[in-house]
Amino acid sequence: MSCSLPPTRHRWSFLGLALLPLGGVAAPEEEPGALEARLETVTVVGTRTERTLDEVEATISVYGREDIERQVVRDIQDLVRYEPGVSVGGTGSRFGLEGFTIRGVGGNRVLTMVDGIRMPEEFSFGPFLSARRDFVDVDTVSRVEIARGPVSTLYGSDALGGVVAITTRSPREYLDDGDPGFLGVKTGYSSEDNSYVGAVTGAYGGERFAGLINYTYRSGDETETGGSVGGNGPGRSQADPQAIDTESLGAKLAFMPAEGHELILGLERFESTVDTTLLSNFGTVVRGTVTDSRVSGDERERERYSLEYRYDNAGGVIDSARVTLYQQTSETFQATFEEQTAPGFRAQTRQRFSTFDQEIQGLFAQGSRNLAFAGAQHTVTFGIDWYRTDNENIRDGGTFDALTGERQFQFMPLPTRDFPSTQVENRAFFLQDEIVLMDGRLRVTPGLRFDDYSADVSPDALYFEGNPGVAPPEDYDDSDLTLKLGALYRFTESVSAWGRYSEGFRAPPYDDVNVGFSNFLGGYKSIAAPNLESETSAGFEVGLRFQGDWGQAQFAAFRTEYDNFIEANAIAPAFLATGGVDPRDGLLTFQSINRGRVDIEGLEFRGRLSLEVLAPRLAAFSLEAAAAWAEGDDDNGVPVNTVDPFNAVLGLRWAPPQARWETELVWTFAADKDEEDIDGPRFASDSLHVLDLLAHIDLRDNLQLDIGVFNLLDETYLRWADTAGIAELDNPERFTRPGRNVGVTLRADW
Repeated sequence: MSCSLPPTRHRWSFLGLALLPLGGVAAPEEEPGALEARLETVTVVGTRTERTLDEVEATISVYGREDIERQVVRDIQDLVRYEPGVSVGGTGSRFGLEGFTIRGVGGNRVLTMVDGIRMPEEFSFGPFLSARRDFVDVDTVSRVEIARGPVSTLYGSDALGGVVAITTRSPREYLDDGDPGFLGVKTGYSSEDNSYVGAVTGAYGGERFAGLINYTYRSGDETETGGSVGGNGPGRSQADPQAIDTESLGAKLAFMPAEGHELILGLERFESTVDTTLLSNFGTVVRGTVTDSRVSGDERERERYSLEYRYDNAGGVIDSARVTLYQQTSETFQATFEEQTAPGFRAQTRQRFSTFDQEIQGLFAQGSRNLAFAGAQHTVTFGIDWYRTDNENIRDGGTFDALTGERQFQFMPLPTRDFPSTQVENRAFFLQDEIVLMDGRLRVTPGLRFDDYSADVSPDALYFEGNPGVAPPEDYDDSDLTLKLGALYRFTESVSAWGRYSEGFRAPPYDDVNVGFSNFLGGYKSIAAPNLESETSAGFEVGLRFQGDWGQAQFAAFRTEYDNFIEANAIAPAFLATGGVDPRDGLLTFQSINRGRVDIEGLEFRGRLSLEVLAPRLAAFSLEAAAAWAEGDDDNGVPVNTVDPFNAVLGLRWAPPQARWETELVWTFAADKDEEDIDGPRFASDSLHVLDLLAHIDLRDNLQLDIGVFNLLDETYLRWADTAGIAELDNPERFTRPGRNVGVTLRADW
């Protein structure tokens, strides 16, 4: 597609032109065999107010707890298994799953929240540290909402590419039927990683008080690959052996002092340990030193406390309000142990210990007021969003003679920090008006947000001693106003159109601005980039939606322009004339840079069809389909690697009326990644076809069985999102997904 966005200087005049968006069709919780209009699903992430999907001027997907159970979801990668245009990479990596990528934008440019609280950020540096964002167990999740495209107007700096809003389970959802107590247990097994899960959920309460506790334990091995080559070295195509244990605890206590008022105290704790024998690294040689063995032990922890106040009492000064006070800590610790043979057949051991810690404290407050004036209905939403993060990391270790234990000379000082300890503070105000005109046929939603961002660095002796010769790190700050305008128009009860213009803003990350690292033996270094500019984006999206007794369908087209896109580890511009080498020390020099403008555009489709329209005897059958295509490049024509190739999903569901079971056959397709769409030496994935079979059975009213047989045809396939971890000498099959595998869960409740 080809369309151009208005320049920023003309954005106010553009806000007067409204075109119109499309709520994404998603799978809500539904009774087996029902064919409800899924657009009636309620979402909050699109407007920060409760709206059905057909009222929201954005592309939104919603997954409920029952959807997660019936798809036999194990982790966040499974969660978006059938969501074209959204992916999670990390297969084949010792460090686990990465964060979400939405419409070709990922990492810390996509905001992931749990109960409205930002998840820890990603941070990677060198081969021994990669702190990722897989900090949530899906068995604590009640609801997931995915918003595509820039939504910084509502959510701030990290929402440049989209938002994934996760809501954990609460006591009221189990006690709504008037029963004062609930107890649920779950057990399950997955053959793809030989994992077992056990979970228990308990809730109890009355009119004033209600509480819930949820505990999940998982234990498993490495995720299998489609490869068959064992042994040691990069040619290995089987997965490296792993032992994985995860525990998750969530608790909520709700108190209603009066009608319309509720206080919710929340606690969440997540722990994960992964022990890996990196057989694929055995026998590798770097500068004459042979790695005879390499093992690792990685730990992740996240702990969150929150106090939330909810007010819902239409008729007062405001109709509803939300205030949340929270604190969250996260710790990533990654240890690597090697046995080596150095030149001269000298045996030695090498140890590396890396940590990344982040603490976040925040306050969020929002109010809404319904008004009627000038012949229109208005819902005005306003609020403040303040949060502060404290960020630090340490890299330590040493090399020792295997016989004497004597410490060997290091070409890089250890311990050290890869960036100075940094405190980041963000202060924001947002305002939005949902305007309903023409007896509800037209809905227009303008909005704005002002963000004020600052980063204060605290370099210490550990930072300076480990990075000799680096310039003193600098404090920095920035602020920006982001705007949004969306509109939706109903031509008839069955046909509507929507469009949206939205802006995004992301301040330069602290680890890009003030990074410091020198490897004299390797002959390279990374230097600070104090002149980095903030990333901004402008997105334009239009679509059509159709719905009727036959089902529903929607089409969307989008284009987003990102300015000052930040690229880490580029050749330092100051030394381009000398091939990137700093003449003062002879080191190849890397630096984060503003890449310029990056454009990503695409098309999306999703729909649902009841086969009853073809013949009454097919009333139990329905088809669901979704597809996404996108492409992206910068202003020099260099492609954006994070954009997934065309992918599509088609599902045939059979849910006989009055039956206690239903089943679905799902076909997933992804096109190959052409060499011309790849920047740099990265492995190009082939097209893939995968067939899955899902079944749900109500054994009794309180006993449910869910079964998934995945990759029925036992295909060996590699997803594009997983190719980022493939090194030059690696066997790509070690990054493939498992062959035919089975997942099964059994749930009971009382």
